[in-house]
Amino acid sequence: MLIVDDEPSILSTYSMILREAGYEVSACDSYVCGEKQLKERSYDAALIDIQLEKEDGGLMLAEQAKKLRRPPVVILCTGYPTIERLRRALQLRVDYLVLKPAEVDEVTSVLQRSLVRRELTKN
Repeated sequence: MLIVDDEPSILSTYSMILREAGYEVSACDSYVCGEKQLKERSYDAALIDIQLEKEDGGLMLAEQAKKLRRPPVVILCTGYPTIERLRRALQLRVDYLVLKPAEVDEVTSVLQRSLVRRELTKN
């Protein structure tokens, strides 16, 4: 599981919650770190902040993730939804969009459902 968010408190909270839920977590606080991790390693899932550093950097990172040979489940999160961002996320066919502040149960249940759905569609 890759988490990419430039807000330290959110990054550490998501990391802690998902580790406690049993996920192996890699955490990145920048677009460059997230891009490097996606190139170096295969992830089952990626939780990416839409407005990462530069405007819509998270959307660009999600697009890169979706183009991988074995793309992860991509969950975008934002505290600043706009129609244009939502439209771009839909065009990328991301698996889910979380609005901040998100409930812990929402993030973990969406992640579990998305991973199960991905496994079922592989067969």
